[in-house]
Amino acid sequence: MDNATYIARFFKVLCLLALAGGLVLLPYARWWIAESGDVDVDGVVARQASGAFALFGSGISQDFVDYKLRLYAAVKPDIIALGSSRVMQFRGRYFTKPYLNIGGTAGNLAVLRSTVDALLKVRKPEAVVLGLDFWWFTTAWEPDPFKEEPPTSGSYVYSFETLKTLYAWLLTGKISPREFLAPLTRGFRADRYGIMAQRFNDGFASDGSWYYTADITGRQKPFDFQFADTLRQVRYGIKAFAPAPELSEAHLDAFAEIYCRLRSRGVRVFVFIPPLASRVLDVMQAEETRYPQLFGLREALEARGIEVMDFTNPRRLGATDCEFVDGFHGGDVVYVRILRRMADHYSGLLAYVDIQKLDRDVRDWSGRAMMPDSRVTTLPEVDFMHFQCVKKQQ
Repeated sequence: MDNATYIARFFKVLCLLALAGGLVLLPYARWWIAESGDVDVDGVVARQASGAFALFGSGISQDFVDYKLRLYAAVKPDIIALGSSRVMQFRGRYFTKPYLNIGGTAGNLAVLRSTVDALLKVRKPEAVVLGLDFWWFTTAWEPDPFKEEPPTSGSYVYSFETLKTLYAWLLTGKISPREFLAPLTRGFRADRYGIMAQRFNDGFASDGSWYYTADITGRQKPFDFQFADTLRQVRYGIKAFAPAPELSEAHLDAFAEIYCRLRSRGVRVFVFIPPLASRVLDVMQAEETRYPQLFGLREALEARGIEVMDFTNPRRLGATDCEFVDGFHGGDVVYVRILRRMADHYSGLLAYVDIQKLDRDVRDWSGRAMMPDSRVTTLPEVDFMHFQCVKKQQ
């Protein structure tokens, strides 16, 4: 066989393999992703809005704005929690009026503004529990807080990039061969949408709140084990924990403008600053002058007429590091404590929350990062950070 014939045959075989891949691999990937519910936003929104319990944890996209806005339009809540991932632990069980958690939709002030505008175009809520991240108020995090940032959409689609993700997951061990064959074995659960929900029961529940089930039950080692990654960010002054020479007046003005947009529409706005884990806060307090965006934020906003509850220090809530998911995300009980304290301070919030449930769960589940819920998992919470935490069980 001469070289020309060999090369021609080689490329013919290669083309046949590519054709087989196109005829088999990509259709299977689309079937797998469809069966897992990973991009089925319409399906999960319909199920969750109907009142049925479901978890949505997509592995394809972590852009939650599109999903949360659709869920908001379907649920039509009277009160919402709004902010970054640091408000996603406010659970619906504590609210006495229709509620939805819109957390995870505001990574900076520009996105917060666009999310607020998108929500108001759909309908006006009666009240908003609004959490602020201190890093929003620095030029290092966001150079222009008045920049126009339209809400994102279209991230949950069956594109070529989406389809090939399945095989990347298989090759990197993110899914097992058994999970790869799940559509053939009917291994997917109907009330779980997305690979994170299917595998670990991680995801958004029907009230829009998030469950960190895999970490808390010990099924996987936390990324921020013993808060090492957060403490590294503080030590090197990077990402959200970059020091600032001063509080940015432009960023304060930008938030004041967003706050006034809501208030001018007659929306009650209850503002708070979420806590840091004690181990993290202690390191930052040792160099307090480097972080005016944190330690001077409440006073600066109140000087603009914005009332803010500052829960930066978890000890003032009675919370310990055993109740934290990582160095700057409190768990369920932390947010029960926050909501209870806010209800004491903001009389207008009393019409929306169940004080007795809040008091009962703080009493019964202190030290926990996740409240027991058999719809999510029957696995017990463990000392997942290895802080020698005693976890109460049912």
